[in-house]
Amino acid sequence: MHRQVCYSRPRHGIMFVNKEPSLPTNSDSCIVGTSFVDVYPYEVTSDFTVYLIDTPGFDDTGRSDTEVLSEIAAWLTDSYKHKIRLHGIIYLHRISDVRMQGSAKKNLVTFKELCGEDALKKVVLASTMWDIVPAEKAAKREQELKDTPEFWGWMLSKGSSIHRYNNTAESAREIILSLAGHNAPIATDLQKQMVDEGKSLDETSAGQGLKSELLKERQKLTKERQDLQALIKEAKKEHDVDTEEALQEESDRYAVLIKRAEESAKALKITMENLIAKRDLRVAEMTKEIREVQTEYETNFRLMTLEKIKLNKEKVELENRQKQRQGKSGSKAAASTQEADPGLPGQRPEAGEGDIPAAKIGVSVSMSKSFYILQSPLCWSW
Repeated sequence: MHRQVCYSRPRHGIMFVNKEPSLPTNSDSCIVGTSFVDVYPYEVTSDFTVYLIDTPGFDDTGRSDTEVLSEIAAWLTDSYKHKIRLHGIIYLHRISDVRMQGSAKKNLVTFKELCGEDALKKVVLASTMWDIVPAEKAAKREQELKDTPEFWGWMLSKGSSIHRYNNTAESAREIILSLAGHNAPIATDLQKQMVDEGKSLDETSAGQGLKSELLKERQKLTKERQDLQALIKEAKKEHDVDTEEALQEESDRYAVLIKRAEESAKALKITMENLIAKRDLRVAEMTKEIREVQTEYETNFRLMTLEKIKLNKEKVELENRQKQRQGKSGSKAAASTQEADPGLPGQRPEAGEGDIPAAKIGVSVSMSKSFYILQSPLCWSW
């Protein structure tokens, strides 16, 4: 799909957009598709289209950091392998966050390692949520990000730029245009390491950094679980059953987290070919599900339509029988009504009675946040 859209116009630009995960709402908390890579075309001029590669951010509540990195790596390596090059990278950060927490700093480190120093000169650090934070407070937070090397400071020294997104179309366009003039494409370290050097994901700079964090997390969780085990022993000595059960429940939860960290670290040991194959398999499964949904929808719609036609026919026949009985009694008024009635046998029901679509029914199904309109022609002869 990406190869087709990227060369559909004389000029094009491809921008990689990495964002922090949005807090789920009641309406989207169950939508799995929000965690996948997606492509959005943006027509700058009649002969210049920019393709925004929208990627999930780390710390996604629905997926592990390993899954997110694998998802991004699959797209980056597949596109690079097929000569599709990036022209810029946009990193979105909420200015509403009070400060850079530990997880936010870890995510920024992973992003830096994914990009590599050479690509940083085409990175835009875009802050969002300016419309919900007092201007003076937001400006102070931005200055702290700029002045702190481990935040944005080092990246700025390597050529990255800063922009503010004010929740307006104009500010979004300014961010895109700031990168659209970069004619020379870029390659991230992750792309070069996996495609050119043949490394597995865990051997890349981003993979090694994430694996190191996962091992630290496992060690921390293991130590805390050992402390809980000691407290459980104390509770047993004191015959404090309630405390023992509560501590054991917490210990079991830690065991699950430790196992999850270990599995995430192991999952990083995957090659480019396996990443792409795994993604393609998932897409094939989702495509099959979409087709099944379409088929089920068409079948159900046909059944409901046939049932409605049957009910309308029965209604017309009942009305006709009533009119015939009235006609036999010699009522001229009833006979006149029968002749004028639009619901006589053989006549087509008026629009709205059967709710039969004139042409097609469209089913909107989300696959990796891309919406495919599956249209099924429903033709009816009367």
